[in-house]
Amino acid sequence: MSCVQECVRFLAFFGVLFAFSSAWGHPPPEIAYDEPKDWHDDRATFEWSTWLRLGWGVATESSYQVAARTVAPEPPSVMKIEEQRQMFDGALGAEVTLPIPSSRVRFGPWFELRPHGTYVGGELSIAGSPLDMFMYEGERAYTLRGGASASDWTMALGFGYRCPWKLYGERTKTTRYMIGARLVGSFTQSRSDSGDWNAAIGLEFEPIGALRYVGAIKSWY
Repeated sequence: MSCVQECVRFLAFFGVLFAFSSAWGHPPPEIAYDEPKDWHDDRATFEWSTWLRLGWGVATESSYQVAARTVAPEPPSVMKIEEQRQMFDGALGAEVTLPIPSSRVRFGPWFELRPHGTYVGGELSIAGSPLDMFMYEGERAYTLRGGASASDWTMALGFGYRCPWKLYGERTKTTRYMIGARLVGSFTQSRSDSGDWNAAIGLEFEPIGALRYVGAIKSWY
């Protein structure tokens, strides 16, 4: 057998082998990459925040004055006088919410320190539609609070913007610190005298997150 015939057979053999190996082969499997979930749909069990509130309102205070005695031997009468004044509203507070009953409708405790007392109570938090502010897409947030101090009861209604402190990278599923700002209207009344009450409206914001944004401190993001 000539050398040419041997070369032809050799090439034919490897051609058939290559054809069958190509038919038996499979394309490499596609690698599945898990895209990071949007934080709106991937919330933590405990979402918490601290805040500073500054506002202005009106307050009504009751005082009692003994009327002058008349000629007749009658017991002196007592007059109730209500005085209204403008007031400054300020508070430091903190809140924690849990997914009760759902991840976007949450409930939890809150407390705040005011110049005239410490208040504790419960808060209902409802997540609204996305809202793009402060260089990050957060969400609209609605809050309803109720609570009391040793001498007063109070309630507040708020609306504003919030988002997680950690904007990028992996986020824990257990706890998440939230930042933002909201407009809050509050009403407080004495538990012993309904004539003593105050109503205020103010801005409530997370102070460190606000400093981070105003100062454009990129290393904090």
